[in-house]
Amino acid sequence: MHPHERWRSKFKIKECTWVFVPTDETIATGLQVKELIEGYWSAPDHYYHLRKGGHVLALQKHTKHKFFIHLDIQNFFGQINKSRVTRCLKEHIPYESAREIAVESTVRLPESAETKFILPFGFVQSPIIASLCLSKSALGRYLYRLEQRKGLDVSVYMDDILISGDNIEELEQELVKIKAAAEKSGLPLNPLKQEGPDTCVSAFNIRLSQGLLKIIPSKLQELANTYSSSTNEHQRAGILNYVLSINLAQAELFLYI
Repeated sequence: MHPHERWRSKFKIKECTWVFVPTDETIATGLQVKELIEGYWSAPDHYYHLRKGGHVLALQKHTKHKFFIHLDIQNFFGQINKSRVTRCLKEHIPYESAREIAVESTVRLPESAETKFILPFGFVQSPIIASLCLSKSALGRYLYRLEQRKGLDVSVYMDDILISGDNIEELEQELVKIKAAAEKSGLPLNPLKQEGPDTCVSAFNIRLSQGLLKIIPSKLQELANTYSSSTNEHQRAGILNYVLSINLAQAELFLYI
């Protein structure tokens, strides 16, 4: 399939980040690739974007601890190139098949001076391919070891990483090692989005502290506005249940809207 036949359109959402709207054929191919990978690879339990419960469960896991770190992999999909995809897949399937999937699953980065093929936002198979590549990287392996350690918890939600524990000095030491593993992996962390180690961090528009999750005010107001203006009872119930899953006191406010 020629590259231009794999998507209907594309649009830029921020610097170096494009969304590609796949064709029906590309969606079908993506579902086949996803099913193939799921057949031979089981994602680690702490990859919450591949589990039911999603980001809320990823946060709830940490509330028993005192200190938290929130990290972000910079331009995550953009760091997953055709060669990396091939290399990770060929551990499980023949090289020719791995290369074919890599070609079908990557796109040339628009507006790039160099020829660079990356995982696109919008393709069905991109999340599981990115997750597979992360798991096989030095960063993924180090996070897996941390998750096994007593007294520490780790959760990954696509490009967001949360680590928690009760010893701030230990977390500070681990942060240095995590950054080194990220650089070694070619998956650098975004310094502008790093939070902690601290007693409170934010992720997914939610504040995380010991024993408490709380939706940040601007997001709560956005949800309240949508809830108030909606005439769709399923949408209203969905919003209320979402807030309930995070913070009961905040959800009670919706009873008066």
